[in-house]
Amino acid sequence: MHHYLLGTLLIIATSAVNAQTRRMASSNGISQKKSYDRNDYLPFTLSIKSGLTQFFGELNEQDMRGVSGVSIGRAFNKNISLHLDYHSGKLGGQKIAFFNSWFVNAYNSVELMAKWNLTEQFSHFEPGKASFSIYGGLGIIHFSANAYDLDNNQLLRFTNSQLSARNPHFLRWGRPKSMANIKKTREGLLPLGTSLDYKLLRHWKVGLDYRFYFVRTDKLDATSGMRVINPEESESYSDTPNDKFSFIAVTLTYRFHLSH
Repeated sequence: MHHYLLGTLLIIATSAVNAQTRRMASSNGISQKKSYDRNDYLPFTLSIKSGLTQFFGELNEQDMRGVSGVSIGRAFNKNISLHLDYHSGKLGGQKIAFFNSWFVNAYNSVELMAKWNLTEQFSHFEPGKASFSIYGGLGIIHFSANAYDLDNNQLLRFTNSQLSARNPHFLRWGRPKSMANIKKTREGLLPLGTSLDYKLLRHWKVGLDYRFYFVRTDKLDATSGMRVINPEESESYSDTPNDKFSFIAVTLTYRFHLSH
């Protein structure tokens, strides 16, 4: 399914780029060359988004769940910007073979992203209203996941409980505040993505955002490897590949500058 979503995004992006082969007139009214209009350069952004998630792991038969988020950004020029994102959402999926179970994961994440506007970077003429960007960064996720029986919805596996203890991997940096009763697992994220944005008005943009996450754990689905034991905090790492997930979302962005 994620291949179809990504393909759709790329088709839309290609169409937008092709639509801009008609060279836009420069704001200086003299030539079609780029003109960095100071009035159009609004370095700060505030964005909200809403979309659907997809999960890739043991219980990988899709049950797309929702995600919403907010982002603040600072552009250093028209090509490069830095963004701090916060997301709250859910992941879902199931697997009949072997596991006969479904799961739900409630998570929150914070991510720091560097974004590169390819349209601004490689356009020799004044770009149109659409722009295509790529981005990447680092983040941290807090989550709790439960897996249930497909036949009777009985709780089968879980990631956090009163008996959950911090993984010994982290003890090299000292003892945590609480060795047990961990309510949320926290792990590292590597997010990568693309976005297609369209300028509606001087201050407002709408967009389509596709983001893919590599997560430093194999228990986002309350399942770790081909086994049916609880993947609690002390079992956070396994020999099987780590889980991944993604989202596709619609964004609304307000652009502004700070008054002196």
